[in-house]
Amino acid sequence: MRQYPKRSDVISAARVAGHIALVLAPIYLAAYMGPGLLLVAVWLWTGFTMQGLLNLIHECAHYHVFKQRWASDLLGRWFLAPLVVADFDNYRKLHWAHHRELGGAKDPKYSFKVDIRGWRLPLFFLQCLIGVEALKKFNYQKRERANSDLANSQFWIIRVLVIHSIFAASLFAVAWLGARDLKLAALNAFIAYALEIYSVISLTLFAATLRAIAEHQDGADHPEVSGHAALRNLKAGFLERLIFGCYGFAEHATHHHYPAIPSYCLVEATAELAVKAPELTPRFNYRSILAAQITSQT
Repeated sequence: MRQYPKRSDVISAARVAGHIALVLAPIYLAAYMGPGLLLVAVWLWTGFTMQGLLNLIHECAHYHVFKQRWASDLLGRWFLAPLVVADFDNYRKLHWAHHRELGGAKDPKYSFKVDIRGWRLPLFFLQCLIGVEALKKFNYQKRERANSDLANSQFWIIRVLVIHSIFAASLFAVAWLGARDLKLAALNAFIAYALEIYSVISLTLFAATLRAIAEHQDGADHPEVSGHAALRNLKAGFLERLIFGCYGFAEHATHHHYPAIPSYCLVEATAELAVKAPELTPRFNYRSILAAQITSQT
């Protein structure tokens, strides 16, 4: 294969800033406008599009966002991971283990193994809505930390507190512009802040699990497999790529074969590779794979 160099940091920074603004702008709008039916739309938008920022954390973990590794670390460790109350270093450690042990007994990724057949899908969705899945994921990551050399490092909690303090203060500033009343601004900011947190632990977790299932759960389409994990490249329209497949996740099989290729080169790399490896050609989209998994009887 030919080399796929990293793009300009200016372009990457502009795209990242635009994506973050796209995801968080409705939360600031909710703080400005105050309670109302708008909150439902904001919850849906933020919850599902925040999944794309999880993909960006993955891109940071691979040092692909910027040319300098420290810049990707800074974005992932000091902003994106704390925003979703995650430990970036532990995530990176587990993710690299996922690459090494894909589909094996030591593969730490478990979300693609969730059973969503038939009635299990609405049950799983309900568990996400009431926070059960978020608690399970938190406890799982806590156990994994206890078995790693990161077990005694709690500095990630400080980063979470710093970022969320800044985030809450900025929401209050926007709420003050809308309300011009101290108590009302504080209430509106609190509601918007709580909505962002709830969006992450409910819809974002739900969407992230569906994405992992589409990429790695074996099925009737007879995908390439590694151990118990499937490897698929998926077709993705605008909304599917925005929610599930951004930062190269739609080209997930290619990424696992060639993790050193930046996400923005994966479409081109997949087309090149598929000439000699037709199994890498995207044949299905996220919707069709998930629908097949939901209706599967085996």
